Amino acid sequence: ISINPTIAPILALYPLPTTTLSGGVGSIREVDSTVGNENYLLARVDYTLSSKDSLFVRYVRDQADIIYPFLGSPLPPRWPEVGSTRNQFATIEERRLISPTLVNLLRFSFTRTRETDVQEHPDQTPALDFFPSRGQNGGVNITGLSSIGTSIYAPLLEAQNKFPLADDVIWTHGAHNVRFGASFSRVQSNFQQLGWWGGFYTFPSITNFLEGIPSLFQGPEPGQTDSYRDFREFDLAGYVNDEWKALPRLTVNIGVRYDFVSNPTTNVHPLETLINPPFGTFQKVPNVFASNPSLKNIGPRLGIAYDPFGDHKTSIRAGAGIFYDPIEARSYASGYYFNPPYALAFVPNPAFPNPFPGALPPPAQLVGVDYHTTTTPHMYQWNFNIQRELFSNTTLTVGYVGSRGLHLYAARDINPVEPTVVNGVDVFGHPKGTAAAPAFGIISNPRLNPAGAALSSEAPVGDSNYHSLQVGLNRRFSHGVQSQLSYTWSKCLDDASGTYGLEGGIPYSNPLDGSFDHGRCIFDRPQVLNFSGVYALPFKQNILVKGWQMSGGLLAQSGSPWNVTVGFDQAGDVVAGSERPNLVMPANQIYTGSVLQWANPAGFSLPAPGTLGNLQRDFLRGPGTVNLNYAVMKETPIKEQIRLQFRAEFFNLFNHANFALPNASAFVQTANGGGAPNPTFGKITATTTSSRQIQFALKLLF
Repeated sequence: ISINPTIAPILALYPLPTTTLSGGVGSIREVDSTVGNENYLLARVDYTLSSKDSLFVRYVRDQADIIYPFLGSPLPPRWPEVGSTRNQFATIEERRLISPTLVNLLRFSFTRTRETDVQEHPDQTPALDFFPSRGQNGGVNITGLSSIGTSIYAPLLEAQNKFPLADDVIWTHGAHNVRFGASFSRVQSNFQQLGWWGGFYTFPSITNFLEGIPSLFQGPEPGQTDSYRDFREFDLAGYVNDEWKALPRLTVNIGVRYDFVSNPTTNVHPLETLINPPFGTFQKVPNVFASNPSLKNIGPRLGIAYDPFGDHKTSIRAGAGIFYDPIEARSYASGYYFNPPYALAFVPNPAFPNPFPGALPPPAQLVGVDYHTTTTPHMYQWNFNIQRELFSNTTLTVGYVGSRGLHLYAARDINPVEPTVVNGVDVFGHPKGTAAAPAFGIISNPRLNPAGAALSSEAPVGDSNYHSLQVGLNRRFSHGVQSQLSYTWSKCLDDASGTYGLEGGIPYSNPLDGSFDHGRCIFDRPQVLNFSGVYALPFKQNILVKGWQMSGGLLAQSGSPWNVTVGFDQAGDVVAGSERPNLVMPANQIYTGSVLQWANPAGFSLPAPGTLGNLQRDFLRGPGTVNLNYAVMKETPIKEQIRLQFRAEFFNLFNHANFALPNASAFVQTANGGGAPNPTFGKITATTTSSRQIQFALKLLF
């Protein structure tokens, strides 16, 4: 293959492999240090004003910095990213004992959180200076190879100020213990996200890369690079709750809460959105939403506790409630800082290395927010459990816990490719090439608005459900022993386990049918076992043997869901990160258990060009987790109020390797709507827990 002269300097950045894998693929091992520093300050003053009044003031300052050496690329010269946080929290509270049955709590707080992410060396090589005036390298992603270049998320700024004022009243009257109160908070949220700042090219194959033929460019358009947004809102919440001793053996807990959030405005920088997406042009709007979606956030809840035998050894508890998740800046911010006057371009089949040789394309959004949102995400939750004291200091609890999420935020393309139906199957596009002139990629059908690009929008269109059996055995500290054992057997299903903004997630793979992505939640763990305990050794003969204590904790849980993907855009709907293959083998025959290839690639087939596969989202599961932590402590009294404490702590005591999810891309793209098995599919290259860590500490307590 003749190497394009503009590609040669980038190709030179790739080192030769040190290990040869199958299929002509090699690997090289790179090692670096992740360095983190944190300084934490806590100050608190408690003051008794009188017999009825007390005051406390608390201030917390938390500063931290960490270097992520491989966040941009695992290959030298590397583009490490530096993350910094500067958080401050202050609270002042006055407690007033109005009468023996009436207490009032009044508090004011201030919270400031600030996070930044920047590239430590933003402009390391001229080969990736696609826009020299921006002072930051771009990046290159090649199907089948590690990406190279800067992180797509830096530079970033997130700063938020909150000023909450709250008052709570506790009133005891006969068989009723009533709590009611309200809070008001002014919230200032400031964001700047210069995503894909240096420009990012995607090449569907190594051949395309060598020839300098990318399939996609992502990056801000020249002259459209202002992503700073400053949102302003106020939050108001009120509640009342009554704990009623209805009968000597029956307690009823009943309450209601109301959560109101004002329709956010902007302070200085403009807000622009599409009023009638995907048609029209971006227009300035005064608020984040056309109307306030939080006006009906009324959440009742009810609970009971019953002692059926009157011996205080058995308790039956049940409860249910509606809980709202008010829409905050983390959900809607990305729907505006990627809008004009910041224009993130998606240019298919761009020129290289200049994606804008002529007129600029129309502004496209990476993430939008449904301007016409009218509801707030909320959750129905319920539980039922029975608790029994088996013997002194030991109780067993068995319960059922369930929930149903409605109107949860999810992302989907609201300017989708319009499919044609062939033999009852949706077809979104067709191959580019012919037998005489092979080519990579799919030509997509026209979009709903043919003049526009993909428009991913967050909206409350998802749902979820969760059901679990929960068992707990707890022994309170007695005779030198304290322990607890818990086991959960559960299942969680949803349409999308997160939004696309600051909360993670990807758009629906079928923008016309959200239920097509109904599958396991990304945090679904069917079985989780936890055991922890403390044992104070009974030896007291002398100062050397007394005061010893052992403790430990064991976690054993199922692996996290694994979403196998095609690895490129085979359908033509330009949601390549979520397209899944066809399943052609029973699930119990797919797993190999090998970290070199966790699943048998013969269990999947490539969908026909222009179509979606039948594999369910998050259908497979990655390796489970087993981790044991252990500690030994000795406390030696020196004087009446002075003690010396020695601790030896062992994390992951048995140095057990807990593996991360395997490589999920099942295929690499070939010409004319085809694909070949990916030689690195199913390969596991990382762990989720650290190796064995040993920590010693010596403390003087006085």
